[in-house]
Amino acid sequence: MKLSFLILIALTMLVITGCQQQVEVPPTPLPATKTPFQPLPPTATRTLTPTNTATFTPTPTPSPTPTETASATSLPTDTPEPEEIEPIEVEPEEVESGTITVPILLYHHVSDTLQSQYSVTTDALAEQMAWLHENGYTTINISDLASLIREGGSIPGRPVIITFDDGYLDVYQNAYPILQQYGFVATFFIIGETVDTRSNLSSENLRELIDYGWEIGSHSMHHTDLNQGIGWEEEIVGSKSYIENKLGVEIRSFAYPYGLADPPVINYTYIAGYTSAVGLGSNVSHDRSTLYYLSRKEVKSWYTLDFFADFLPWSG
Repeated sequence: MKLSFLILIALTMLVITGCQQQVEVPPTPLPATKTPFQPLPPTATRTLTPTNTATFTPTPTPSPTPTETASATSLPTDTPEPEEIEPIEVEPEEVESGTITVPILLYHHVSDTLQSQYSVTTDALAEQMAWLHENGYTTINISDLASLIREGGSIPGRPVIITFDDGYLDVYQNAYPILQQYGFVATFFIIGETVDTRSNLSSENLRELIDYGWEIGSHSMHHTDLNQGIGWEEEIVGSKSYIENKLGVEIRSFAYPYGLADPPVINYTYIAGYTSAVGLGSNVSHDRSTLYYLSRKEVKSWYTLDFFADFLPWSG
């Protein structure tokens, strides 16, 4: 009996001790989680070491294939020869240096198939050029205006400047014959990298325009935003020398891509050796203070003839 009592007491103690140990075992912690808006720890950033700007060296342009050359230099077979129309004789006048009044028009594409606000149809351009002719306008080029501002000289009555940007082939195919009818010339601002490429003008096309009296200017090398402060040597200086080497003529005028030019860009353009530069705007009077940002009026696809004429200072 005594032995049985001792065994019973021992078993009871074991049960009590086991329960106490089980209660004291800590629970396994759950893994930590992040809320959707918890920021990630910052990572180390690498500091870029500025490199020296390399001098721009134009790379040779691959020679166009016979098919590309034919498409770039030949007018469509169904395009009639332009009819020669004698321009109205306008008496020139002598002006002093300083403020010169000359409206400057800006076009991009001239096409009957392209749907864009920057493309006018051949009918619209023909109507606008006929209006200029009928109202006694005579064309001069951007460098002519720069010379008049600096030095004065002889200027035709009711002068106007027609400009085209970029270098599209449709200007040669569609606009050039229309301007020829009235003895009009234009200033064509070319993106350097587009010369001798498909859908753009060839060196031969551009030399033909020069021989007729057009001025060729630079519209940068790659049409980049110069206000970003990078690539000025290539875009402004490099494009000038590249186009000069292509065409064998001096490039004197520059058109800012997108019409964007802050004071440092304008100053760099002056230092690069251009005699003038053009932007955007509606002013028709220009002077020494605007020589490197001459104001040009964009002509867009939706312009009616009345809207077009409202910009111009002389009519009737």
